[in-house]
Amino acid sequence: MRSTNYSGNILVRYACLQILFFSSLLNGGKAYSAEVADTLYDLPLDQLVNVEVVSASRFKQKSSEAPSAVDVVTAKDIQNYGWRTLADALTAMRGLYVRNDRNYSYLGNRGFSHTGDYNSRVLFMIDGRRINDAIFDQGFIGEEFMVDMNLIERIEYLPGSGSSVYGGNALLGVINVITKQGKDFNGLKVSGEVGSFDTYRGRATYGKQWRNGTDLIINGSRYYSHGQEQLYFSDFDHKNGGVDGIAHDMDHERSSKLFGKLSYGDFTLRGGYVDRYKRVPTGAYETTFDDNTYFTVDQQAYIDLDYIAQIKNDLNLELRGFHHWSKYYQYQPSEQQGINTINYDTANARWWGGEIKLTGTQFAHHKWILGLEVQNNAQQQQLNYTILQNPVPYEELLLSAHSNGWRTGVYLQDEYHITDSLLLNVGLRLDQHYMLKNLQLNPRIGLIWDASPTITAKLLYGSAFRAPNAFERYYNIPVEEASYKSNPNNTEELIKSYEAIAEWRPGNGLKLLGTVFYNNLQNVLEKNITEADIGKKDSTYGMYNNTGHYQTYGFELGAEKRWDNGRQFKLSWTHNYTRDEQDDQPSNWAQNSPKNLVKLHYTEPFFNDTVRLSFEEIFVDQRRTIKIPNGIAPSYHLLNIHLSLSKPLHGFQPTLGIYNVLDQHFEVLGSNEHKQNTLEMDGRTVRFRLEYGF
Repeated sequence: MRSTNYSGNILVRYACLQILFFSSLLNGGKAYSAEVADTLYDLPLDQLVNVEVVSASRFKQKSSEAPSAVDVVTAKDIQNYGWRTLADALTAMRGLYVRNDRNYSYLGNRGFSHTGDYNSRVLFMIDGRRINDAIFDQGFIGEEFMVDMNLIERIEYLPGSGSSVYGGNALLGVINVITKQGKDFNGLKVSGEVGSFDTYRGRATYGKQWRNGTDLIINGSRYYSHGQEQLYFSDFDHKNGGVDGIAHDMDHERSSKLFGKLSYGDFTLRGGYVDRYKRVPTGAYETTFDDNTYFTVDQQAYIDLDYIAQIKNDLNLELRGFHHWSKYYQYQPSEQQGINTINYDTANARWWGGEIKLTGTQFAHHKWILGLEVQNNAQQQQLNYTILQNPVPYEELLLSAHSNGWRTGVYLQDEYHITDSLLLNVGLRLDQHYMLKNLQLNPRIGLIWDASPTITAKLLYGSAFRAPNAFERYYNIPVEEASYKSNPNNTEELIKSYEAIAEWRPGNGLKLLGTVFYNNLQNVLEKNITEADIGKKDSTYGMYNNTGHYQTYGFELGAEKRWDNGRQFKLSWTHNYTRDEQDDQPSNWAQNSPKNLVKLHYTEPFFNDTVRLSFEEIFVDQRRTIKIPNGIAPSYHLLNIHLSLSKPLHGFQPTLGIYNVLDQHFEVLGSNEHKQNTLEMDGRTVRFRLEYGF
């Protein structure tokens, strides 16, 4: 276990590195004569560090005018650094960190992460459309995410509360994945990948824009990874009992994806599908260790029709309708009193809805939005039953929960230019949610001041809510020893967030950022795992109750520099202290909350930007564990190197990525369902990708 002094030394080393690199940036930049370009990564340098974003206010605006410390990564960044999944890209973004328990990937935001919460406190979107499912409010970010990385045009991350714009789930932030258009491909591209642990991926993408403006993109892919042949977990190392602590061939994963988008005139039709299978090697939920019948399957699909029209020169209309479907199931083998059993757990959901939005500029210095969103969670089915295999096969039903309901939101926003240099962004949203008795009213206020043409200051306040999901409300196993119990009386989580931001863009592709933030998160749903009251009449063991209270204080510093020859440098440091106000420990330091995140990205072009060599360094500070009181998971840092051709050569475009170059087997936290206090991650891996365009 590494000491606190080691973490301090790492931070000192990073601070020195920041000073050295930053000094070279200020002295080494070249002026750039910008030309008008169609694609995001061909924009002039000063526009690349002040890009247009759409997620903050539901309309296009410069990032400097957005009421958020928005962070953006582009398709060119994905290409340069070889990010394989959405989780990889989010790990690279300011203030975010990812934990993987060899089943799912979980996202932490500015020092707050509840292990096992299925990313329900962040709103995930594809092209501005909510993608969190209707039972767990889950947001996928691993191989189970619906969109392949080669289809992503950019990712926008908005830290802080977002319910005034998007309603529930936007508690800690909003992540919007914006997809490419068919014209970005202009033909057929196929690619194949091969990597460590017998990992393979094949993709085919066709994109085209015709003279009448019709634009089509369709993508299909298949992924397979054998994973590690042997994974060792010391918690299962009971040699006298015949268990050696090694899970054999238990790391398999495969997925199939299909995504398409068709635009014609004012209409856009989108749809996607993903089917992912993953064996679970950790022996979670007290299953039989090293049994390859323990696996998880996740399936999700959606279709979305969008209509955007200009009614008048100063009035736009957007209409959309959608239908989503998801299914999850898991087989959990176990042995109880000499009887072999398999527990089958499944959740099925269907939800549909729509939105109407008006955007107007009729009033001088104002840009307003008025919108109505509705969603009908038509089916929320949760089943759990045990299949007894010995002596006589039969099924024992443990859970059958069915629910449905409507959620509706009305929102109003106004962007008001008080003066040429002072902007007021005000938003207000009223939500009705079938899980809650009371209406939810959430405001947002942002005061944005252009102190000079290169300096912008922002003061932000917002509030947000999250309703209990169907899993937290209705999941119930009526067995005395079970750790899940329904709670019809739990209610909404609430947050108030405050942030001050300063941005400096002196030109030549340079941007400096500093923020100070405070979050007050109350009524957090926590699962009671205190076993003292098991068997009592009024036991709350296994219930999700609104007992959590967390406060976060922190700051972020960032520097970004881009050169006209393709060179890029980006550095960020997030420091926070998240306090668990219900914790009886003296420090109140929240679990799974790294106090420091430092991220360095550098790309160097060669041979007139024909080849790019990129370096990514990620530092994650030590974290307090869950299973052992006052236990500490050591800090770690990851170095990734990626080599790529900037443009195809005779139609071919190869890339080579080396991940975790220093072969660090770092540790992430186990959750309550794990026997392990920490889980060891993979060491060095390699991936080679070859793409060919017709």
